[in-house]
Amino acid sequence: MISAISTPNSYALPTNAILADQSQLTMLNQELATGQAISNPGGNPTAASQNVQITQQIAALTLDGETAGLAQSSLQTLSSTIGSISSLVQSLRQTALTAANGTVNGQDRQALAISVNEGLQQLLQLGNSQTPDGNYLLSGSQSSTSPFALNGGAVSYEGNAGTNRLQIAPGLTIPTSLSGQFLLMDIPTGNGYAAVNAASGNVGAATVAVGGVTNLAAATAMDVQNQSYSLQFSTGSAGASGYAVVNASGTTVASGSYTPNTVIDVAGSQFTLQGTPAAGDVFTIAPAKNQSLFQTVQQMSTLLSQGGSGGAPGAQFDQGMNNILSNFNQGLTRLLTGQAAVGSSLAQINAVSQTNSTQQTNDAITQSGLISANLPAVATAFEQGSTALQAALGAFSAIQGMNLFTTLKL
Repeated sequence: MISAISTPNSYALPTNAILADQSQLTMLNQELATGQAISNPGGNPTAASQNVQITQQIAALTLDGETAGLAQSSLQTLSSTIGSISSLVQSLRQTALTAANGTVNGQDRQALAISVNEGLQQLLQLGNSQTPDGNYLLSGSQSSTSPFALNGGAVSYEGNAGTNRLQIAPGLTIPTSLSGQFLLMDIPTGNGYAAVNAASGNVGAATVAVGGVTNLAAATAMDVQNQSYSLQFSTGSAGASGYAVVNASGTTVASGSYTPNTVIDVAGSQFTLQGTPAAGDVFTIAPAKNQSLFQTVQQMSTLLSQGGSGGAPGAQFDQGMNNILSNFNQGLTRLLTGQAAVGSSLAQINAVSQTNSTQQTNDAITQSGLISANLPAVATAFEQGSTALQAALGAFSAIQGMNLFTTLKL
């Protein structure tokens, strides 16, 4: 038996079909306009969810890239600053070598002292270097604080021992600053383990230069246990000079006849004895202490201003210059360590940036596959849908004209 279709239903069925066709055409038209297939998450919830995740990941990588750029800029400025400080210290070291030349007279030393004082001001200025946005590079984590200040003739450190850090990848941060306390202030004297000083009452013309470390364990023990020694010169019955190394307990730990350029080993460090000592001259060998590069420069300026030539005064001057040269060497080693740390951070940024760039490219390709529409196929579907819609509208129009009253009029 065939069921009759009521008039409301006869209109509702084609109307719903037409509305569905119009909705489909609207979606296809939007895909043609945007080039994207995911205009409504409900249409493909799995792809839509993946697209959201990838979008968030790309945004995070972009943010990390921007942060890495800031870190790289700061580190490049820091590297340049350390390089400038190293060049200045090398220049000051060369000045010390020049001053130690026996042909340099008092007037020349005064001129060198003026140059060294200018170097001190340059060192202070470089120590207070800033990034283009005004952050101090050597204040540790206190980037808004000027790290070095000259007060009463002494340079003090106003920063802290920390560092500023920036995230360049998820879970990975790198330092973008250094502590001036580490880089310029806490510099060991001598060879880093032991240092030597002449007694102020020496009357001979001998000097003692500290050399390298021959036994690290012994040198470390001397430093840790705060062991000190006294190097004493004496004259034998035949007029020959001799030396003895005595520890704090008064026990002689080494002795021998002295000739110029004698090399001795004390607590794991080498020392070279030079010049002409007098009986009773004493040199103290003690654990290295920390002092700033600023102090070393100031000591050099004072020594040049005071001068000292010939005999005991000349030996005291030479001993002072030997010590200053050793301290500059330690300072240059510390600067090299700082430069290496900065270089390592820059290398890390480059490696992470390359990885992030590759990941962003892969994410963009994956996302494109998820959301990009197949435009030729969409255009074909749109054309076919438009034709079908026009046919449906025509058929619906014909149905509207087919009713009882129209038939009766005929």
